[in-house]
Amino acid sequence: MSIPVAETASLSLDKLLTLDPRLPGVWAWVQQHMTPDAAHDEGHLHRVALWTRRCAPQEPVVLAVAAALTHDVVNLPKNHPQRAQASTLAAQAVQQVLPDLGFTPAQAHEVALAVRDHSFSRGAVPATPLGAALQDADRLDALGALGVMRVAAVGGHLGRAIFDAADPWCQQREPDDQAFTVDHFFTKLLRLSASFQTVPGRAEAQRRTAVMHAFLTQLGEEIGVPYPEP
Repeated sequence: MSIPVAETASLSLDKLLTLDPRLPGVWAWVQQHMTPDAAHDEGHLHRVALWTRRCAPQEPVVLAVAAALTHDVVNLPKNHPQRAQASTLAAQAVQQVLPDLGFTPAQAHEVALAVRDHSFSRGAVPATPLGAALQDADRLDALGALGVMRVAAVGGHLGRAIFDAADPWCQQREPDDQAFTVDHFFTKLLRLSASFQTVPGRAEAQRRTAVMHAFLTQLGEEIGVPYPEP
């Protein structure tokens, strides 16, 4: 199904689900099985769907949206011992379920590959254009103002301190994002833009990374320790 990206760029989730008769079934399955949290909720899945479409305009819209909606169907906490296997477990579930929801085995396999490869924890370079688009879309949601809010939500949920008052910018120590929320900017978030695979994703990642640098600059002013922006 070919639908211009401009026509899907800002659709509500309800509207996205009307683009193909199989998508409501996909969404119902995700709602039944996914364990949401503040950083992985309906809004996150919706935003990832919109950006997967933008990053892979050549892909059938039903596959882009299905991949985005299912990519966190196995959602394990950041500190879970099987966190690195979450996307593989999700992909296995997708491969099994999508044919029952009207997808061909080949379509289910393509969506499953994208779901498997999107994960940062897995450390894989996506094997398909759809996988590259899904990975970029998911990583975009970790950047910019949304990224700041999501990392704060996760840090609060896990009981981490906001920052190390003695060395907030990790200048004299190795970053430890298990202890300090701000350290996650240095272990992962500020490095993400170099990993983007698609042209739209790369451009947006650079813009959102600049927003995060601006946030850290403001934080430095408020705590009295200037942020040494690269």
